[in-house]
Amino acid sequence: MTQPRRLFRPALLALAALLALTPLLSGCLTRSENVGDLFSGVVVVAASPATGPTPPTFDVPASLSGAVAVYDFPETDDGSAPATDGPAGDKTGSRLRFTDLTTGQFSQLGDIIASALPDGNTVDLSASRSGDIVRLRGGTNLTALPADNYFVSITVEFAGPIVATNGQQGADDSVTWTPPGGGNAEFIADAEYADPATAAVPSWTWFVVIIALLVVLLIAWLAYMTRDRSPRPGRPRQVRETGDVVRDAVKSVVAKTTGHADGPDGDTSTSDDSTSDASSSDTSTKDRDASDSDAPDRDAPDRDAPDGEAPGTGTADPNADRSASADR
Repeated sequence: MTQPRRLFRPALLALAALLALTPLLSGCLTRSENVGDLFSGVVVVAASPATGPTPPTFDVPASLSGAVAVYDFPETDDGSAPATDGPAGDKTGSRLRFTDLTTGQFSQLGDIIASALPDGNTVDLSASRSGDIVRLRGGTNLTALPADNYFVSITVEFAGPIVATNGQQGADDSVTWTPPGGGNAEFIADAEYADPATAAVPSWTWFVVIIALLVVLLIAWLAYMTRDRSPRPGRPRQVRETGDVVRDAVKSVVAKTTGHADGPDGDTSTSDDSTSDASSSDTSTKDRDASDSDAPDRDAPDRDAPDGEAPGTGTADPNADRSASADR
């Protein structure tokens, strides 16, 4: 069970690292979706009191609520009565301020403007990019809108200078159209600036590449540290460490030169003890050999035994024993 667990551990750690980086990577992807051409501006739709008691108002979808704000028109900071000598005269209605709309969101702006107009009137707005040129194209069909009773104004701000337009340019990067009621109008504007999405690609690309390399290195390091080191059939044993090989070689040279090998701390007691043990072993061996040579051969037959008697089993003569005692 140990080996599969070791092999499975790097995969688990790598998966944990990727899960930890998921919020960061998802933030990068969300950021990349918002990088690109962004548009800001102001739209005003106002009507004279003769059109009815309710002034025009915009119907803003919830998806654009964070980028679009609607105010009353006209409005003053001090709460006093608004001036009536402007282009809108005494008309009242709504002012819509949009900020940093993407190309897709900008295409919805025409429907929002048309929601403040009577039925039968349409507004179209769209933007596209070709290289470094951003093209705005659009138009209105206000044939069902009385010219004297309504005021419509559309102002668009680009992220770069405007190089061509059929509207009234108020600044280098903004243009305004005031389409009249009772007819059709066309919107044309071209701005020139680098694509923000292309400019942001190198930084995000390097970031993702660095993260990927770090993950790969982590997986490789974990795989190496948890590799299976058990011996396998047919594979040579692991070579000893270089330090051990060098130390053994030095000991061998010293032993051949001095006649004895030093211990790990330069102590010769180990070698002397070995020599003493060897001498004692030789002496003991010699003593045992001498003892064996002096001992009688127990296996040899008793040559003095009478014929017909087994060696060592003869009966002693009592008269011979008394005679031997008398002689002594």
